Amino acid sequence: MNFEEFEQVVNEALKEIPEKYRKILRDERIEVICREYVPMGVRQEFPGRTVFGLFAGIPKNKKRTFSVQTQPTRIEIYKESFERVFGRQINNMIKEQIYKTLIHEIAHYFGFNEEEVREKGY
Repeated sequence: MNFEEFEQVVNEALKEIPEKYRKILRDERIEVICREYVPMGVRQEFPGRTVFGLFAGIPKNKKRTFSVQTQPTRIEIYKESFERVFGRQINNMIKEQIYKTLIHEIAHYFGFNEEEVREKGY
């Protein structure tokens, strides 16, 4: 799959997210960014692990009036990881994992930690 096809699958998966959560992401300007490769900093933070996506920023439940951020709050999705696990052809397994990854990262935005998100099956 080329990068544009990957972005299209991610956008289609985003449309499947319940509207109330999509509205919050839109209203609070939380971008979902597709990246071709996993950045070196993420690789170093999670050595030896496959990282499909990442939430970066201050979780909604931790924001304060004077919170200082050096980067915008966002969700990143990494094409390279999906291809490494599922191959280069778009299929239902990739689509399902992209949706699951989006839910996982949105949950982090709402303040769930890794253990809590995994307990929910994401």
